[in-house]
Amino acid sequence: MDEISQIAECIETRQDLAEFLRVAVDDLKANPEAWENSSLEEFLSAWSAWVVDCPGWFAARGEVVPDVPNWQMIGRMVLAARVYE
Repeated sequence: MDEISQIAECIETRQDLAEFLRVAVDDLKANPEAWENSSLEEFLSAWSAWVVDCPGWFAARGEVVPDVPNWQMIGRMVLAARVYE
């Protein structure tokens, strides 16, 4: 698991998410090749597609899709959107 993924798994609060997003921006700048969807348009399109398809992601992890996302799930969505096709 890469560093940004490890940070995402530790998100518990709104402040944790804000810090994670700052780290994500730094990661995009430092490792643009790791971001399949590096433009805002690509990123938001991938985020939307992942939200539609996320029941499969949760099922593969043996988890149930939450009715209301928490701060950590939002971080996971950002991670997914950086590479989701």
